[in-house]
Amino acid sequence: MRKLWFFIFFLALPSSVLFSQRVEIIPYPDAVSLSADGCGKVYLSNTDAKVLMEYFSAEFSPDKIIPVKDGYFSGYRLCFTSGSCHPEAESADWIQILTIDQDAALAWFKKYSPELLSYPFDGLKSCVGSNGYKMADYKEIVERYRFISCKMYRQTIAPDGSESDEMTAYIQRTVLNIKGKSEAQYVSVSSGGIFSNESLNKQNNAHNSVDEWIKCFDYIERLGYTTLIEFNEPAIVPF
Repeated sequence: MRKLWFFIFFLALPSSVLFSQRVEIIPYPDAVSLSADGCGKVYLSNTDAKVLMEYFSAEFSPDKIIPVKDGYFSGYRLCFTSGSCHPEAESADWIQILTIDQDAALAWFKKYSPELLSYPFDGLKSCVGSNGYKMADYKEIVERYRFISCKMYRQTIAPDGSESDEMTAYIQRTVLNIKGKSEAQYVSVSSGGIFSNESLNKQNNAHNSVDEWIKCFDYIERLGYTTLIEFNEPAIVPF
């Protein structure tokens, strides 16, 4: 009978007494989930890795902090080993924080994947030669927004229905927006407007594609992130 009562008492204990807890973590005030549904173990932030390392260290007291350098990323891995010194313990529970060195990333892309740097500006380049827009003007804008391809962006659904990132999706939306305005201009002129070069030039100036692209780049710049926060378990870390 005593054994039976002991068994019942054991079952009645809350799980927090019986098993180690997983502590839910708020990644950081400015952090957002990489995934479109807000789930997963990877987050994006614009806070430097050192600041985040100090924040997580103060909040959760890691057993070990390991500096990490990976290409143009650098930062820290915070390991929760429960006091174990075994090397495998370091890979059991961790938070990894990596910040992009944007100058190093830019140099890397120029050398190995220049097409990724130029991709956001392909639509703008097609404007060269129209409305007095010159190659020098194009290069000035590319230089101003040169880092947008060196940032990280949340996952989302593009206008064509495919899974994409927010930068690519917004570029697609801008292309569709410019195309829609151009078609509207054509319909307006061909259905009763004065069909003359002067009239067309005025309408083109009113809906200058260059302005649309600059608005696009301004918006994309606000969408980008420079720091990656990764947990070894989705949303929560075991202690």
